[in-house]
Amino acid sequence: MLRYVKILDPVNAKIIEALGKGDPRNLLALARKIGLPPTTVTFRVKKLIEKGFIKIKAKTNSHKLGLMKAVLIADTNHGHIETLLKAIENIGYWTYTARCYGKFNGVYAVFSFPFEHKAALEEYLERAKQLGALSNYELFWTTNIFEVAPSFDRFDFKRKAWNFAWQEWLREILNSSTHLPERLTDPESYEINADYTDLLILKELEKDGLQDFTKLSKVAKMTPQAVRHRFHQHILKRNLITDFELAILPYPLQVSDLCAFVFDFTDEPALAKFANSLIDKPFVMNRAKIIGKNSLVVHFYIPKVEFSNLIESLNLLAVKGVIEDFQYVSLDVTSFKRQTVSYEFFRDGKWAYKTAEATAKLARLIPMELKAKAA
Repeated sequence: MLRYVKILDPVNAKIIEALGKGDPRNLLALARKIGLPPTTVTFRVKKLIEKGFIKIKAKTNSHKLGLMKAVLIADTNHGHIETLLKAIENIGYWTYTARCYGKFNGVYAVFSFPFEHKAALEEYLERAKQLGALSNYELFWTTNIFEVAPSFDRFDFKRKAWNFAWQEWLREILNSSTHLPERLTDPESYEINADYTDLLILKELEKDGLQDFTKLSKVAKMTPQAVRHRFHQHILKRNLITDFELAILPYPLQVSDLCAFVFDFTDEPALAKFANSLIDKPFVMNRAKIIGKNSLVVHFYIPKVEFSNLIESLNLLAVKGVIEDFQYVSLDVTSFKRQTVSYEFFRDGKWAYKTAEATAKLARLIPMELKAKAA
């Protein structure tokens, strides 16, 4: 924590904010925009990455790839957490998994699942419940999960401390715009706008958003010039990347909580007010709208000493009629697993999903005692 606080000077903060809001692959343009010498920006970004304070990863636009985002919160059956994890990973197309605690004691997972096979995921989870892999679950189909860029407006550089200003946030919500951000509107289609080579490049950028074209050319098996052309003419022009995730933890893990909240709102204007208020808050990581509902999934990262203030603020919003209901689970960051877009399942311009094969393997994964209890 002392090392982190030491690097949080106004210049680094300015650069980190710009990286989250702009194109981190174009440091020259970024430097011009914030009025700093390009050499300063390049040197500081390199140091921040080398010391492990930030990681920059591309976020793929699932809707443009023919994929639909889904959030799963599942309970273990009699504590068989490894069985539940294996059952979830057996599905394929998962992007994140982590242990979760709270209303559900089990696994929290995020999928980018083929739109045309949407029903297969729902059927698989029901079958997993029947066989005893899980005891209960909730599945939410969502928009893309959009990152909230780091903001240091509430950081006191002299005191090296954050000001959460909860009352100010509440007033801001009540006075925010009732117009839902375009990014959070339900997708109109899930047309596939990429080919296999695009997916190879995207999965590498999901690992490291700053990979140069020479490294990417080895994966794509084409010249760096061809990769550059494809990146600009295919990936950027077709909007295959929504933004870049700037992975940065503003407070140490040991004294902080990572939580996934599901909010239900009275109507779309209330949803919009809340969503619009999140774009510059230091305790918000990212957010997504649940498709077909006035509901949001929001990931909060917050110091433990501030968690009660967050809950109290949310309860006040419920009293005022902005929030209709909410639930949450705490995520265990030490169990966190991540994988890239599932390019290996892309065949002849389509996403493959073998329902029978996945279900048959599921049955083999579950111990006999769980099957017996489920029966």
